[in-house]
Amino acid sequence: MNRAISLLAALVALISASANAAIVTYADRAVFVAATGAAPIGAIPQNVNPAGFALGGLTFSNSSFNSSINWSSKISEPFDLAINGVENFDVTAAGPLFSFGFDFHEPSNPALAQDGCFAPCFDSTFTVTLLNGAIPVDSFSFNRPDDVLAFVGVTSTVAFNRIEVRETTNTIDDEFFGNFLIGRTPIPEPATLALLGLGLFGLGFAGRRRAS
Repeated sequence: MNRAISLLAALVALISASANAAIVTYADRAVFVAATGAAPIGAIPQNVNPAGFALGGLTFSNSSFNSSINWSSKISEPFDLAINGVENFDVTAAGPLFSFGFDFHEPSNPALAQDGCFAPCFDSTFTVTLLNGAIPVDSFSFNRPDDVLAFVGVTSTVAFNRIEVRETTNTIDDEFFGNFLIGRTPIPEPATLALLGLGLFGLGFAGRRRAS
């Protein structure tokens, strides 16, 4: 019995030592939903407040949101988000999140009335930072192919309640965002699951030896 308790204590110590944030990013919406159980927050309404709006437990903040028309035929919502200026925005959640994702479209043709970038077209890179209050949890960058429906998703082993999206290269053009999803269920990292399985196996083995 003492050996089993020692093994369990060692397992707890190992899991605690690996409890720093670990993120996984996704470029496939179906895989992301299957892995996280994330659910849509609801459709973006027409003509949101340019300074910010609330939807599905999230608050979106910027100074120049624009959902006046269907900017992108690639994103399935009737209205999607454009930003009049650099595509930077913040998202604050009412409660902890463990996963977050959205559809993304970056056009490359400035001449189109729809799906156009309405400015010189540049290939842009974005950085997404996850925070718990003011404390950074982790961050990642993405650059998706132009002129296609793309997906950006992330899971974290540590809860976050704020997301900062920043266009970090080639900023004054147009990209469009929609179909946001969130997940509030913790997603254990594979290493933690492996340690847990190993510990449970060890406890079972110790119990069988004691009973024999």
